[in-house]
Amino acid sequence: MAVQNTLPAAITADGANPSGGNRLDSYSEPFTALVTGKEFFTATEGSHFVAITPTPGTGIIGHAAPTTFDEAKPYIVVYNGHPTKSLYPQFLHLHETVASVGGARVQFTITTDAGNRRSSAGTAMTVASCNTAVTNDATTIAYIGAVVGTAATSARRIIANVVFRGTIDIVEDDYQIVWGAGDGVGGSASRVATVAEASRVVPPLAIGPSSSLCITQWAGSQSTGPTFEAYFAYVLR
Repeated sequence: MAVQNTLPAAITADGANPSGGNRLDSYSEPFTALVTGKEFFTATEGSHFVAITPTPGTGIIGHAAPTTFDEAKPYIVVYNGHPTKSLYPQFLHLHETVASVGGARVQFTITTDAGNRRSSAGTAMTVASCNTAVTNDATTIAYIGAVVGTAATSARRIIANVVFRGTIDIVEDDYQIVWGAGDGVGGSASRVATVAEASRVVPPLAIGPSSSLCITQWAGSQSTGPTFEAYFAYVLR
């Protein structure tokens, strides 16, 4: 029994079909095929991966006091270093281990840009394949924490500003960002009266080769950023 499906060879132009039959995507599949969805086929073929903070139960603190949207201070930078494949974010899960100080809102601004937007610093996330028979992805570079970002280029796009709370965060908060989910916006719920569990849906993204996804945490008046344990799921295809 096969343990994974080998991707077909990519053809030179999206939709091109020398035989003149049905329109096909760049992997010679029927164009109606879902690129991601929530099926198991991406794990089966070896294109589904996760980037996770290195030590279970231990969070990574961000910048000391990002009180404005400062693109030099991203909390997470994910760089797609693959020469031909696109990176499709699935979800980001954040579990708070140490609360921020002074902030009056929990929010994250999501941007995309050309090139590797990480200059230095931060903590490397551990990348693992979701198929035990597949080699881990060595082309995606993911960093979390007090990442020093490069200057934005003219290709930078703001995709979403995600607000989870209009109050300061606390330990045990859980936040989830889902890219392109088709079933609801995931409201807040609580395990206890003051702990927030919230999910937000943002537009689907395709991070092309040699491009970056940046997630910046900021809050007016905060003097210390929050600390999160995180895992980020994505498809590379």
